[in-house]
Amino acid sequence: MPTVQTPTAAEPDRLHQLLEEAFASPRLRPAPERRSQLEIALRAEIRRLIPLVQAQADRINRGTRAWYSRDRTLADARDELTQGLSPSSLAACLRLTALACMVRTLDEFAGGES
Repeated sequence: MPTVQTPTAAEPDRLHQLLEEAFASPRLRPAPERRSQLEIALRAEIRRLIPLVQAQADRINRGTRAWYSRDRTLADARDELTQGLSPSSLAACLRLTALACMVRTLDEFAGGES
């Protein structure tokens, strides 16, 4: 079983691999232990990216599209962190894809991969 390390800004390949695996999870249905590892890594990445995007939002004029899109994404990211994985394989995998979507969006705002 491969281990998941939390990607950093200097490790875009790991981030890419993490997102690929999370997006493929509904098709591949990884074992519960692997789903848990993916969830932990995705949540850690969200927690790493939130302050970066928050700092951007703080520098942007309130009420602009750029500010609103970041503000909405930050609220959604915090909401995603409150939800856990379901014991159902498919539901858990769909949650992983939602977390992966959030990571990708935050990463794009933070200047990462497109």
